[in-house]
Amino acid sequence: MPPDQANKLLAHDPGARDVGAAQLPLPLRPAGAGDFDSFIGDGNAEVLAALRHWASDRAAGNILLHGGAGSGKSHLLYAACRAAREHGGVVAFVALDMGGLHPAVLDGLDTRDAVIIDAVQAIAGDPAWELALFNLYNALQESRGRLLLAARAPATGLGLRLPDLASRLSACATYAVRALDDAGRARLLRGAAAARGMRLDDATLAYILKYSQRDTAALLALLDALDQRSLACARAPNRRLVKELLASPDDGGQASHDLGRAPV
Repeated sequence: MPPDQANKLLAHDPGARDVGAAQLPLPLRPAGAGDFDSFIGDGNAEVLAALRHWASDRAAGNILLHGGAGSGKSHLLYAACRAAREHGGVVAFVALDMGGLHPAVLDGLDTRDAVIIDAVQAIAGDPAWELALFNLYNALQESRGRLLLAARAPATGLGLRLPDLASRLSACATYAVRALDDAGRARLLRGAAAARGMRLDDATLAYILKYSQRDTAALLALLDALDQRSLACARAPNRRLVKELLASPDDGGQASHDLGRAPV
């Protein structure tokens, strides 16, 4: 994707004060989710408090979140973006794991009050991207803007080749995002199902938790597929439908890979 197309995708318009949610390049935006209240915050109270402060205070410092895939980092970033905009901030959001992006997409973002960058690990080791991120960090420092970043590991574990960038990111307030346990996953599933107009009985919920992949993205992808299958079959979501989805590689977004594998 050429840089000019990437810029349009990111709504990279310095004069745009209200970037619609549909224009934000998020790798995961769960239905009915995307704010702080809908985040299942088990073990992450400190992270939530820090992000609420970051979103509401333009003098807040830079933050780096780290955690495994599916731990909820993207949800938190979207929630922080939404909250910062509700407080009148001009915010840019860039997901670095989107295909076809060019480092130039970071140029000029220091005109914003805040910049949110997801998936920093995707550009670690790339000299051009690392330099672009380093320059953005410094430019935001000069303009008194602030950064919120997320990655799979803390700065010291990302394999960055530019020592000055590693030093800058290490200076950010750093928080680990804890993945949910089964009780938290159950609350996530019930809440997300309710947002889709579905009800999961205990047997169906237990089956999902036993046989699906356990990260948030896979669980929500399974709910989307279950919703679609339930509507298509005119059947209430149940254990049997979940089993069919997990056993079928052609349904639910490559179910056998993305959603898990149930016994057949």
